[in-house]
Amino acid sequence: MIKEVTLKGFKSFYEETLRISQLTVLTGLNSSGKSSVMQALRMLERHYYGKNPILSGHGTVEELKNSFYGEPYSIEATYDYNRKDFYVGIGEKARTSEEIAMFPRIIYISADRFGPRTSIPIDASHELGSRGENVLKCIDYYANEEIDYHLHHEDSEGDTFEYNVRAWLNAISPGVKFKSEIHTMADMSYSLFDGHRAMNVGFGLSYTLPIIVALFIGTLEKNTIVMIENPEAHLHPKGQTEMARLICSAVDAGVQVLVETHSDHLYDGIRIYAKQHSGFATKVGTHWFELDSHRLTHVESPMMDDDGSLDQWPAGMFDQFGINTTILLS
Repeated sequence: MIKEVTLKGFKSFYEETLRISQLTVLTGLNSSGKSSVMQALRMLERHYYGKNPILSGHGTVEELKNSFYGEPYSIEATYDYNRKDFYVGIGEKARTSEEIAMFPRIIYISADRFGPRTSIPIDASHELGSRGENVLKCIDYYANEEIDYHLHHEDSEGDTFEYNVRAWLNAISPGVKFKSEIHTMADMSYSLFDGHRAMNVGFGLSYTLPIIVALFIGTLEKNTIVMIENPEAHLHPKGQTEMARLICSAVDAGVQVLVETHSDHLYDGIRIYAKQHSGFATKVGTHWFELDSHRLTHVESPMMDDDGSLDQWPAGMFDQFGINTTILLS
């Protein structure tokens, strides 16, 4: 489990250390540094495994450096393995194979995931791609695995991976019937929703499916952190609240989850889960991001209690509904 990450001179960060909880929520205004935290952790994982840490399409080393910071940027993290703390930072020496097994595996689901498509690419592995590539192959691979009881949906036909994928998909988008087909000779797969091809049912279902699968895999593959950008995308408010319940259930099942979100419905869903499940609030960390006058990231980190309340409420964080209501009622 990753416990904290320190960013120095990285993009909009001058110097910040963020606590990474069992469930960490990153929220804030656009371009305030939320995605940069995920980018930094992904870079750290690549470095740890002996790869070039620079992610494709994210620019050069010089582009990633904060112009106010006088030294090269650094990304550091503390993580635990078998209840012992370990440290890793970009620039540290290569790891042994034994040490590599200690660093949490990252399953990353991008905001830029596949929408409705006539087919979804597959490969020979059972690795889930960041855009949802191979998602149907993953469902097929893990189909009969029994998942943790925390993730057993009350309407599922059984305790296995595939049954519960269908049940949670139906909960997030009520009434939908999901079916998938894989054609290995053509390296492709496709899904049907209520008997209709994905192109005819909108974005919500296609965007949701990789998230459900990622969370399930995270509970089966130990020492994993699942990072999700905008899990609420293209979902109705009820679906967003159900998505929050799924994420919290996965956390209770043992997976570490890092979420970037702009959704008050999703966040309220987490607060409701905390209120209904005593002690869950201690697993939740919230970070609110905003830029100061120098365009440097400032972070506030309110604490949640067992009632789902926060010890402080940063100005601008999920308060637009109240602001709009006040205007309408005035």
